[in-house]
Amino acid sequence: MAGHEEPTTAVVATGDLTDGAAEPDLWFELPPGFAQFGLDEDPEARMLRMAEATDVTFGDTAAAEQKLSLIVSGEYILQTMIAAGAEHVSSCLVRMPDGELSQATLCVLLETPAMGPEHQDLQSSAKRTAVQWSELYPDAEVGLVMLPYGMAALCIRDQELLVPGALFGLGDPVPATVRQVQFCVPLQTGPGSALFVFTTQDTDPGHWPAYLDMFSGIMKSLSAVKPEDERRPGRRNPDAEGTERRI
Repeated sequence: MAGHEEPTTAVVATGDLTDGAAEPDLWFELPPGFAQFGLDEDPEARMLRMAEATDVTFGDTAAAEQKLSLIVSGEYILQTMIAAGAEHVSSCLVRMPDGELSQATLCVLLETPAMGPEHQDLQSSAKRTAVQWSELYPDAEVGLVMLPYGMAALCIRDQELLVPGALFGLGDPVPATVRQVQFCVPLQTGPGSALFVFTTQDTDPGHWPAYLDMFSGIMKSLSAVKPEDERRPGRRNPDAEGTERRI
């Protein structure tokens, strides 16, 4: 499950891409270190690959308990998102500047109503979503961000989870705090929207800027047009705020 060293292209689609009858609705860039999973992959096999990747990447520099916690919690998040209808799931393992092991997951969910406008006003839709999130998550940071794709609603919040103890070989659920960054954009190919959810159990304030930089790259790369170079779907604005990710 080793992550790639260069950014690569990922896609999501409302139709079935396997028979060639549908085109992707969105292209976006997975940063270095991310590995994409098959939605129908066996969870046990996925966890074994994660464990192998963790051992290869970090060896004995991270405690066994820490590696187990990250792998199991990450798998629980992936299973939750897949059950919710995710069209894309991927994960990364990174070493932070202070040497600490860190893990994050990215999931993309599509909402595709049977009826709705073929052409949506991105700005109005983003504002409505931001208002809804502010009401739904009163303790979250909610705002609007202008992307090359168009305006999007952005939400950052901490969430308390109860991870099933069986995943750890325990009887009782294990509490875990995760930080989520999510943004939502309307589809340009018809009614519906795409929700990108980036989740990490690493809430260390010193690590957060690195993850924000990583997520910023994903947001800026989003495109409804197939990229000429499929490794780099987004056309980054050289005047836009932000820097290349360095972890």
